[in-house]
Amino acid sequence: MPSRLTYLALMLIGLHSFAFAQSKGSTMSSTAKAAKNMQNPLYPQIQVPITYNYNQNLGANNSVQQGEYYVAPIIPIELTSSMQLIVNPMFTYNRNANDPQLTNQVQPLQLATFFAPVLVGDWYAGIGPYIQTPASNINNGPKQTGMGVSAGVFYTPGNWVIGGAMFNSWGVGSNTSGGTANILNVQPTISYTTDDAWTFNLSSQIVYNYSPQSATNQLTFSGGKTVNVFGYALSLQVGPTYMVTTTPTSAKGFGGYLGITASLPK
Repeated sequence: MPSRLTYLALMLIGLHSFAFAQSKGSTMSSTAKAAKNMQNPLYPQIQVPITYNYNQNLGANNSVQQGEYYVAPIIPIELTSSMQLIVNPMFTYNRNANDPQLTNQVQPLQLATFFAPVLVGDWYAGIGPYIQTPASNINNGPKQTGMGVSAGVFYTPGNWVIGGAMFNSWGVGSNTSGGTANILNVQPTISYTTDDAWTFNLSSQIVYNYSPQSATNQLTFSGGKTVNVFGYALSLQVGPTYMVTTTPTSAKGFGGYLGITASLPK
């Protein structure tokens, strides 16, 4: 687990010099700037990302195909002239197919928050409390309440967004029939947006469960275009995913990603 995080950190640092060189003399269009900002969940603007992940080979027999629907609006609240509160509720719905059986799975509601001071230059950072509601039944996730901390740091020179967000949850309550809510979730990302609003993104989602000690790491490479529709920036991203690290019951191999994000005018 630590070695993978170290590798990703070194990869981000290795791109720093090139990103800094690109930060001077940007000629990005207003739509391209909006596209870039949509890659930064700490940017103080209302965003509504809706994503679909196709995952395959889940379960002990590798027989489950999954459609994962995910909605995670980003809502900034101005506290003072120098401080924002970023509220990020996360809704996940899974549709699991194990021929001929079809199972609907509503995951626990997650809420990450970030107290984000206004920083100088191209840096965005925030930290705040995290909470996860208990699952409705043991097949949908842990019956424990999860409480912890969420944090993020992003560097945004020129056409680049480099950084990551994370949350660490600790389970509260004695009901562990659906597993525990003791989870670390880390999401590093690197994106580049062209001057005419094409965006290419490489991201990873590393999920580590403290009990039992197991981890998954899914890579996503996506690309797409952002357009302006009646003053709203709309971004479409598509691409493949790949499960680098798996557990016996997790998805395995390649999958697919589709994301649509709307950004409201400031």
